[in-house]
Amino acid sequence: MDDTEIDPVAVIADLNRITNPGGIDETRVVELGGVPQVVSIRGRRRDNPVLLMVHGGPGTPLAPTAWMWQRPVEEFFTVVNYDQRAAGRTHALTDAEVVRPTLRVDRYTADAVELAAWLTAELGVAQVAVCGHSWGTAVATLAVIARPDLFSVYIGVGQVISVAAGEPASWRWTRDEAVRRGLSDAVAELDALQPYPGDPAALLEKIIVERGWVQRLGGFGAGRDGCAFYMDGDVLSPDYTTAERAALAAGNALTSEVMIPQLGDLDLGRITSFPVPMVQILGRHDAMTPPGPVREWVSRLDAPSVVVEWFEDSAHMAMYEEPGHFLVTLLEHAR
Repeated sequence: MDDTEIDPVAVIADLNRITNPGGIDETRVVELGGVPQVVSIRGRRRDNPVLLMVHGGPGTPLAPTAWMWQRPVEEFFTVVNYDQRAAGRTHALTDAEVVRPTLRVDRYTADAVELAAWLTAELGVAQVAVCGHSWGTAVATLAVIARPDLFSVYIGVGQVISVAAGEPASWRWTRDEAVRRGLSDAVAELDALQPYPGDPAALLEKIIVERGWVQRLGGFGAGRDGCAFYMDGDVLSPDYTTAERAALAAGNALTSEVMIPQLGDLDLGRITSFPVPMVQILGRHDAMTPPGPVREWVSRLDAPSVVVEWFEDSAHMAMYEEPGHFLVTLLEHAR
């Protein structure tokens, strides 16, 4: 076959197929909190434990790029990804102005609890493991506290603590790195953001500038001046149509606009007791959600167990940057 005739998305789709008789590969629409949400369930054995992934953003699903790291995990877990309300494929199912008033931290948390309960019934398990990434760590953490009976273990990747703790640490890392590299333009733009984070109502505009430099300086993908494999990887997704990719972008814009100002009130540092075993995956170079506040929090947390696993060659995208290490961590501490 001529190379020009090869469709890379079709190749990935073929690789991603689960062909063994005991496997599961289903995409369902499940109503959570009155909003239909797209749920993907994949695994090689139906009797494997269930791992619920709670994506970040807000509004940036893992599902379009999960094929980059997830297939080995599917040998040991039934992996569940869902596009949260107003995000990705879910965004296309409900009018934006209908869902906008429901975009609140407590509603996202309740959705995650509802989904975990649905999974226990649908898949016939007593509990699920839950892994939050970035913003999703806040949702997953609060879901576990709300209904610890539904969850066997919590895994945090790029853990959020609070704007007050995380944003100044992110800004300091980024400015120090800009100074180290002699980037006077970056230093000037970062200094112009002060006081940072400042007024929550103005945080979105500031965070766009600050995160732009975080990405360029390797705090999103370690050793990279961006994270194109994740930010642009949806174009290779075998599960998203062109229209759904457009919905993904629209949902990201909507949720950022509505949710970022609300995050000023979020402070997981107030939590002193946690009801299930916890695993924290910390990217050594993560400047999106710097590990310093996470280490301080878990050092005083009363929990059945807390494991801190450093990913030395990762920034914010640990499962993509060190997929083998991610799998081994899950096998050692979550299965």
